[in-house]
Amino acid sequence: MSALQVSLRVLIALVVIAILGFAMCSFQVASNEAVVLTRLGSPVRTLTEPGLYAKWPTPIDTVNRFDLRLQFLDTRLSEALTEDKRNVILPMFVAWKISDPLKFLQALGTPAAVPAKLDSLVTSARNALLGTTEFSELVSSDPAKVKLHELEEEILETVKAQSQTAFGISIEQVGFKRIALPEANTLYVFERMRAERGQYAARFRAEGRREAEELRAKTDAEKAVLLASAQKYAEETRGRAEAEAARIYAEAHAKDPAFFRFVRELETLRKTARENTTLILDTDTAPFSQLKTPVSSPR
Repeated sequence: MSALQVSLRVLIALVVIAILGFAMCSFQVASNEAVVLTRLGSPVRTLTEPGLYAKWPTPIDTVNRFDLRLQFLDTRLSEALTEDKRNVILPMFVAWKISDPLKFLQALGTPAAVPAKLDSLVTSARNALLGTTEFSELVSSDPAKVKLHELEEEILETVKAQSQTAFGISIEQVGFKRIALPEANTLYVFERMRAERGQYAARFRAEGRREAEELRAKTDAEKAVLLASAQKYAEETRGRAEAEAARIYAEAHAKDPAFFRFVRELETLRKTARENTTLILDTDTAPFSQLKTPVSSPR
């Protein structure tokens, strides 16, 4: 083997050793994570800025990485009791992230411990608040009575400071995923909703009857006014017609009193004498005198 080959192999070995040494004595921090560097189990540095950093080889120094991105957790299904002693099932979601990596490492050690801790914290806060909340504030056909958003805000305010202080976790949001009821409560809810709908229906019917009565009274008043006006107009028209008829009669009587009297007597006879009617009359009394008075022939 020549001296050149030996030198080349030594150079390659040195390069490999240098690469291994660099890998063992350095580490990189990504932009979405934080690193707590511990030396023989004790924390020495907390790194949140992305970049390349040096360290002692393992097991002297240990790199503990924590994801700083927002994460979500669903709480377990469990029953809670309202102020009016109604059982409800309110599973919740929790949006959280690590805000203090060192405290998180000291309190929990690993992200695997987060679900149990946060579940217990949020569930306890939820149960405490539900104990002072009426069932009608959770389930109601009237949206104005439902206070789910207010409950979410109160739970968030309750657990946010506790999780930050105890675990180095910042809880950004909590919310109810859904509202479920034990089977025993379902019938009660339906009956209460049916009763509320019945109250609304009764109120609407009462309002309808009241409006109908008002319209009927208004219509009757307008009807009475119209009838009175029509009757007045009819009486006035009838009076004018009778006056005109009396005037015509007076003019006719004035022109030929004898003929007028003759016509009126004939009208009386037509109204009195009917077909197959037998009358015993005094023919000397008008208008029956017309029955015996000879009709003079026209000249």
